[in-house]
Amino acid sequence: MKNVLVVGHCNMDHPRIASLVEDNFSAKATRVKMLSETKQCLESNDCDLVIINRIGAFDQESGIELIKDIKKDGRFNAPLMLVTNYQDQMDLSVTSGGVPGFGKEEMFSDSTLKVLEKYLS
Repeated sequence: MKNVLVVGHCNMDHPRIASLVEDNFSAKATRVKMLSETKQCLESNDCDLVIINRIGAFDQESGIELIKDIKKDGRFNAPLMLVTNYQDQMDLSVTSGGVPGFGKEEMFSDSTLKVLEKYLS
């Protein structure tokens, strides 16, 4: 079973992303509310994918800055995927070391399943 960290999503979006992951793949979603807690979770959990909100719902921190920080740290190999509807932010995420993600508007589309399938199948 694959392990996925779902980071910084609000109380409405987290269950939707968790069900997307758990209902379509042999995967378990673990919630991390605060972006600042992500590296601690990565230290204690073997993760196959980290799905990060563009702006943390509970701390208003930048998901892109989190990606940069994790990449700079160098200890973790899990793919880091940003969730955003803004293409410029997705592009910035990828140039910062993230993998292409998806927007909340496309959450249950076939294209999103194909993006996730690369890491969860």
